[in-house]
Amino acid sequence: MDEELWLKVNETQLVSKRLLATEPKQRCEISECEARCCVGGVLISLSHKEKILAHAALIQPHLPEERRDPALWFDGVLVQDADFPDGVAEGTHVVDDPTHPAGETCIFLRPQDRYCALQMTSIVNDQHPWSLKPFFCALHPVTLDKGCVVLDENNVIYQNGGHCQRASVITKPLYETFDVELQLILGEADYNELLKRVS
Repeated sequence: MDEELWLKVNETQLVSKRLLATEPKQRCEISECEARCCVGGVLISLSHKEKILAHAALIQPHLPEERRDPALWFDGVLVQDADFPDGVAEGTHVVDDPTHPAGETCIFLRPQDRYCALQMTSIVNDQHPWSLKPFFCALHPVTLDKGCVVLDENNVIYQNGGHCQRASVITKPLYETFDVELQLILGEADYNELLKRVS
């Protein structure tokens, strides 16, 4: 691995130096992209799947009636992936949605407002907004690639009208633009260590 491309934050975590760049970028707006990042569903850990199922009764009221059966929520396909704690992941189910520009979405995306039913459930029940939301959904457009923290810049959704890195008149470091995501993946202590390294 080319050390010039990475910053080692702790003994195990590498962060792409791309995230240290200063650029005129800002976060997405759902009103513009209509949640394009939710088109193909998402892979989640099996432990997080069990957490979602354990909260099914709270989640169901925030979904359209035809999407409320927990037996429909996951695709049943197990994928070996080292970026998940147990090395295995499963996808959320993708359903037809003629109201969405892509014609299909993750089953948890609410057609009426393009918000995630899992996130809405957490908010309504006074939990952290990401307590039920899948890890890689909360993290996007930052992601893990073979254990390394990178900015997702080649996602197929960007070719189809969605973009989580919009142009901005304000120029600032990407690690500040996506500070919430980096704190999620690194933890507060290691994020603060990152800030020390780049200051």
